[in-house]
Amino acid sequence: MPPRLLLLAAAAVAAVALLPPAAARHGQHAPPPSPPLAKGGSSVLTTALISAAAVLVVLLVYLCVAIAVRRFRRREPAAAPSSAAARAATFLRRHGLHQHRPSFTYEQLRAATAGFDPSRKLGDGGFGTVFLAHLPPNGRPAAVKRLHVPPSPSPSFPSASATITKSFCNEVLILSALRHPNLVRLHGFCADPRALLLVYDFVPNGTLSHHIHRRCGVTAAAPPPPPLPWRTRIAMAVQIASALEYLHFGVKPPVVHRDVTSSNIFVENDMRARLGDFGLSRLLAPPDACATAPGRELVCCTAPQGTPGYLDPDYHRSFQLTEKSDVYSFGVVVLELVTGLRPVDVGRERRDVTLADWVVAKIQVGELREVVDQPVLGEGPGVMASVEAVAELAFRCVAPDKDDRPDALEALAELRRIQGMLSEVSAPKGA
Repeated sequence: MPPRLLLLAAAAVAAVALLPPAAARHGQHAPPPSPPLAKGGSSVLTTALISAAAVLVVLLVYLCVAIAVRRFRRREPAAAPSSAAARAATFLRRHGLHQHRPSFTYEQLRAATAGFDPSRKLGDGGFGTVFLAHLPPNGRPAAVKRLHVPPSPSPSFPSASATITKSFCNEVLILSALRHPNLVRLHGFCADPRALLLVYDFVPNGTLSHHIHRRCGVTAAAPPPPPLPWRTRIAMAVQIASALEYLHFGVKPPVVHRDVTSSNIFVENDMRARLGDFGLSRLLAPPDACATAPGRELVCCTAPQGTPGYLDPDYHRSFQLTEKSDVYSFGVVVLELVTGLRPVDVGRERRDVTLADWVVAKIQVGELREVVDQPVLGEGPGVMASVEAVAELAFRCVAPDKDDRPDALEALAELRRIQGMLSEVSAPKGA
């Protein structure tokens, strides 16, 4: 029972207790007092005892109410995580996903991360914190994401727990069906009242954002990485385009990632790029699809979600999600590779805060060279033809209207053509 109702009940009991017996029983006024007895002391003593008993009843009721309220409040914080874990477990069983991936226990993953030791933290995301784990029995390295499930419903964010649970189920559902060398692979999960946990490939060389912007190392103690050579940047663009082409054309139903950013692209030791973090992704299939556009394109009506600077303006305006929304975000990542600049920078002039707007304006007036990353310019004039071709492709990918953008298949083909062109330029003559 809610605390307010308990307090009202206590007040009602106290009021009844203070009424004389006849009035409490019949709801009538008390009869006029009987004539005093010969010995008035007995009447006074009786009244005092009744009053003391009534006060004692009130105090006992108040004490019971206080204990009940305190116990209710102590139990309340545990309700949200427990319900989140229960919802997640029900979802996984309904889709048969608990049979397709190993289900780790909370104790196993806690031990594998040394109790979620802060020194093992690999990074923070919108939905959780990622830790380095060494999985039994042979200590194989893995990345464990611990999702941020709020301890209790918040008045400001009443659906936060449901959102986190949906993200957890979404990643398990979608990643369980995907196989591609440029996608991060899901190894297992844990749906426990104490935490929702996801277990991925450990990609040891940080994110693409670390390598492009060079403002910090992969870990706090590591020095900033060296500048990426232009050839490596094109190779990474080809790899991410290949992953998107697989998501949009290679699986049925198609998958829209919805959060293609340089922070969600992970880098192997050999500088191979892998796209991860599918917490916001969507399947473009009925009943999710609300319409079918001309041709093969499915349109999903949903509230816009994503990262500022990468979010498709057409999707933001129309609430219609298509594969072209990923193409827009990919175009911003390609602009980062060309310029070495962040997608959003409030230190720039107001009209140039978003990288897409700024670089598009430079391309339109023939001033692309002014925003190309200096290490790339330092590689000599031989790379500029390919830089301009890649920038032109990114220009098309970030077109405001989705119908003016290439699809992932076309973008991949163009990048491979540019990659071949660069190889021909750098090859020795007569080879």
